[in-house]
Amino acid sequence: MIEEDKKEFAALLKSSMAIYQQEASTDVLRIWWAALERFDISQVRDAFGRHIQDTKTGKFAPRPADILAILEMMNPDGRLGVEEAWAMFPHDEASSAVITDEMAEAMQSARPLMLEGDTIAARMAFKEAYTRITNKNKFNGVAPRWFPSLGHSKEGREIAIKHAVELGRLSSDFAQSLLPAPENQVLDKNLLKLQNLMKETPITPEQKQQHKERMANIKSMLTSK
Repeated sequence: MIEEDKKEFAALLKSSMAIYQQEASTDVLRIWWAALERFDISQVRDAFGRHIQDTKTGKFAPRPADILAILEMMNPDGRLGVEEAWAMFPHDEASSAVITDEMAEAMQSARPLMLEGDTIAARMAFKEAYTRITNKNKFNGVAPRWFPSLGHSKEGREIAIKHAVELGRLSSDFAQSLLPAPENQVLDKNLLKLQNLMKETPITPEQKQQHKERMANIKSMLTSK
């Protein structure tokens, strides 16, 4: 779901809980949103409907785990719904996202219209292509492949990659290779290079001690910033 879906989601949750004479406070709403955010609003709506209409589960108020179980059964391959896929795709050079090969392929149909500034037509072209591509792959048993589409914003890249790891779309090792090394690691690496260079240069024991002290001072000054 996206930010624009919050109002509809809140109404859906409140009306669903009202059937069981329960209320959804703001805090409870946040918990539900965090649990279901990765799914398309249309899928979430359908999952609530299935829970309520089921002759067994429908006797009790839904919990996040109940709706998650239905959603995962509906969408076992982790594919995004068409609306969420469109909203998630980066539409400018600064934005970053972790997308599927299906999303990238569908965007090829929409890109010419995007360049012309016709966002509405581009969205419709994307939806049509994405639905066709995903239906074909589902029928053939082809799973989607996730990969990063990285923009210029450093902060945006880190957020997108870390979020994808949390959702299991990227491995931790692969994500780590995409992110910049912590500043101290870069510093230690550069200092090691300098130390190795100095080792290759003939120096007296006194010079060696002075060099060691200078290196310690340099590292102390840089890491104290």
